Amino acid sequence: MMKYSVFICLMAVILFSACQEDDSITTETSVEGQWELQGFRSNWIDDMISVDEMDYSDSYTFRADGSFTKFNSVLGSELSGTFEEIIPAAEVNVNYIKRLKLSFNPEDLEEVLETDEAGNLHGWNQEHQFSVFYGQSNIEELILLADGTLANAGYRIADGSIYIYKRM
Repeated sequence: MMKYSVFICLMAVILFSACQEDDSITTETSVEGQWELQGFRSNWIDDMISVDEMDYSDSYTFRADGSFTKFNSVLGSELSGTFEEIIPAAEVNVNYIKRLKLSFNPEDLEEVLETDEAGNLHGWNQEHQFSVFYGQSNIEELILLADGTLANAGYRIADGSIYIYKRM
């Protein structure tokens, strides 16, 4: 009888611990470190165009203190800012581990972007013909996917390119 009581107690502890939710960020879901552009794809086709076929590349470095830098090879300069990690509800998309909301330092953007008549910064750099940051205003949003990559679809998620990054 004692064996069965111990067995039942042990099973109850195992079941109880398995049912607890754990929203903590682990090393598997951490974005800390350097991420390099691997290529891009669109929502219309699954084939990815490799970074080797592109005329530029960029990378992100995320730090534990919530700061980041983004380096673009064409500009040859860094942009910096802070980021926030957002854990999506499970029903949003099972492939989404978390969203990263990046806020660029406006001073960094002013050095490489043009402004319109109202003083709004444009993400497009006319001289180099590409998006310096892939978002709106001074914000980019990236998604950490279940396959361990980061995706940046910018504000054109329905029709535009989706840039894919891998941790180095």
